[in-house]
Amino acid sequence: MIKVEVFASEPPCSGGRLLLKLIDRVRSDFEDKAEFIVHKGVNDATEAYGLATTPAIIIDGDIRIIGVCPSEETLRNAFFEAGL
Repeated sequence: MIKVEVFASEPPCSGGRLLLKLIDRVRSDFEDKAEFIVHKGVNDATEAYGLATTPAIIIDGDIRIIGVCPSEETLRNAFFEAGL
């Protein structure tokens, strides 16, 4: 099972809101292979990865996307590259 962590500020900025909606839209296509964890606001995970900017997506411990909401195609490509 691949771990996908999604980070958004709290309250979420426009990019964070778009990313959360995008994740909700594509999650069902990958739920059998991935565990999705959504982090809102600053927390231990944010500090552990050293994230200073959100939104961000971490796939299996690798920072894949940071600072922007990707297009659905870019997000799916990141999942594909990670083995999903």
